[in-house]
Amino acid sequence: MSHSITPLVASILLTISLPSQAQIMNQNANSFESVYNIQTVSGMSLDKRALLGGVIVSSSQVNLSAQVSGDVLSVNGREGDMFKKDSILVTLEQESIQAQRDSAYAEIASANESLRNAGVQYSQSIISPNSGGMLGSVPGMFSMFTDPMLKMSGQGNPEFDKFANRTSRYTAYQQAKNKLTQAESNLKQIESRLEDANVSAPFDGVIVEKSINKGDVVQTGQVLFKFANIKELQVEVNIPSRLVRSLKLNADYRIKLDIANIVVEAKLAQIFPIADNAKHSVKVKFDLPKNVPVLPGAYAEVEIFETDSGVLTPVVPEVAIMWRSSLPSVFVINPLTNKTELRFVRLGEQVGENKKSVLSGLKIGEKIVANPNILMISGMSI
Repeated sequence: MSHSITPLVASILLTISLPSQAQIMNQNANSFESVYNIQTVSGMSLDKRALLGGVIVSSSQVNLSAQVSGDVLSVNGREGDMFKKDSILVTLEQESIQAQRDSAYAEIASANESLRNAGVQYSQSIISPNSGGMLGSVPGMFSMFTDPMLKMSGQGNPEFDKFANRTSRYTAYQQAKNKLTQAESNLKQIESRLEDANVSAPFDGVIVEKSINKGDVVQTGQVLFKFANIKELQVEVNIPSRLVRSLKLNADYRIKLDIANIVVEAKLAQIFPIADNAKHSVKVKFDLPKNVPVLPGAYAEVEIFETDSGVLTPVVPEVAIMWRSSLPSVFVINPLTNKTELRFVRLGEQVGENKKSVLSGLKIGEKIVANPNILMISGMSI
């Protein structure tokens, strides 16, 4: 009899001494120190979401044209090759331009000599106005006798003749000075043409299209390359006019890049001020993040939501979603008791990088726990 009573007593004592499982969970939950982020469920219009196709373009693309005519001596690169700023891409024939430069140097030397001579002649007309007669540089011995006689006879005016001679020498000096300036300007033009014979990269970029080969003869203005900056890429999209009012400059938009099969956030950089009359659309550009593995010309899709387009759908952060029993759920705060309630929800599509739409189980304006943890249960006071 004593052997049958002992297990029963032990069982009763164990039941009295040990707390229930619910008491343990409540105690652990109440003692768990955590700061919870309470958020109000917001809404977003998802019934008129638009996915618009666009193309990836370079932020800057230029046509490199020949500034001088001549034979193509060398072509450094082909489509897809990258170059640093000021790197030589094309070298054109320069011998004829160099010959013109040598001739310009000779013209400058001659102009300097002419200017020096004209300066001396002009100085002589000022310092020795009576020189240059029968006795060369010696002043005329008979000018003191002939000048008064010429004045009295009315056949000349020696003072005016001196002024005319000085003016003539000054004019010759100025003309020589102008010829020197023209020769120097001609040299600058030739040196500029000599520099233009080497076509260089205007910025860090890549050759998009090449139109010439070594040995070709090019004319002034002929396009040699299409050169683009691929470090700063944009997505160009034609958006229907009705959606323009929903756009905001510098706002982030989700863009799917077809070539890399990834979704990135891109800022709206530019809205063109004029709509296309035929397509009734407006061109806009989005700045892509740096180092995105895409190339100009690739296809992209931009996600745009029309402002106040229809019924709002609840949207919650992904971190607020708990997966228990393989079903998504969120912890809702009861407004009457301020306690948590685990509520199963039906999720919709992805919204942005870190949010999900909720099709059922939640209403806009309800408060939820945005950062729940594995120890959270229903009935906790927040």
